[in-house]
Amino acid sequence: MRPLLILLPALFLAACGSSEPQAAPEAPPRSVHTALPENGPATPPVETSGVVAYRDETRLSFMVPGIIRDIAVREGDTIKAGEPLATLELTQVDAGSTQAREGWLKAKRDLERGEKLFRDDVLTREQLDDLTTAERVARAGLSSADFARNNARIVAPSGGTVLRRLAESREMVAAGQPVLTVGDAGSGMVLRLGLADREVVRLKNGDAAVLRFDAFPGKEFAGKVQEVSRAADPRMGTYRVDIAFDPGQTPFVSGLIGRAEIRSSAGGEALQYIPLSALVEGDQRNMLVYLLPKGGSQVKAHRVPVAFIAADRAALAQPLPAGHAVVTEGAVYLRDGDKVVVTAEAAAKP
Repeated sequence: MRPLLILLPALFLAACGSSEPQAAPEAPPRSVHTALPENGPATPPVETSGVVAYRDETRLSFMVPGIIRDIAVREGDTIKAGEPLATLELTQVDAGSTQAREGWLKAKRDLERGEKLFRDDVLTREQLDDLTTAERVARAGLSSADFARNNARIVAPSGGTVLRRLAESREMVAAGQPVLTVGDAGSGMVLRLGLADREVVRLKNGDAAVLRFDAFPGKEFAGKVQEVSRAADPRMGTYRVDIAFDPGQTPFVSGLIGRAEIRSSAGGEALQYIPLSALVEGDQRNMLVYLLPKGGSQVKAHRVPVAFIAADRAALAQPLPAGHAVVTEGAVYLRDGDKVVVTAEAAAKP
């Protein structure tokens, strides 16, 4: 019994020890990525789709009606300036030219005889004036006939590419009816857009653009606004905008679909941009982000209004406190005052 009596006091002393709970171990700092805000345009970029085209595309036609004798080119052919492209059957044109020439020769002979008779006081001044007028009319008809004969063919106005062939040999065409559409290689290529009124008023010549094409995935092409129409298309109600770009060695063809992101140079003061991943919760007027001061290790919750979203970035209606970065990756797991370790830092370039 003696060993048991010695053990009981020891157990009693152990039970009567301190009853205060031990403090929980401090959580380790979380690993996060941060980004520095960057200044950018005060207005959102204009994003839309368009069609690649030559800046100057011309529909060629005959000046006179007739039957097409031959079309020497097909769609996609490369042409040189002055190259014959199509001709009409000349039988009817030649007949008209011959008729006009003979009519002028007759009027000329009549005038010459009339002048002799007028000097002999056989014809009156009024009759001589009539013969003079008839000769001038006949001469004008001859010029018109010669012009028609010289324009009974189509020649390339410049070097470029045949885009569309709108008629075939042996077809009857009217004067001015389009036969071929050609693109002028010297005019350059553009991405042709149709913009709404609220978008076109923000643009001007020289605004920078980034172009992307499904036909060339992974490639981006720098462009500039080259032409902004100031009159709406009466059928569509949109305004034409041409974005000029350099295709380089990329085999562009007219008709490719592309997407443009145009950054307007108009607007007020620049806004700050941060990555979308920095936005944790809230609405456009009250969005939660976590800030980390330069050289600090403890985040601070901050509410900020968002002006607009542009691709993967958010433009802020109010600037962030100076000297702070925003937490991007890992922000959703944080609370105000948490300690963090930065493993990567980037800039939210707009």
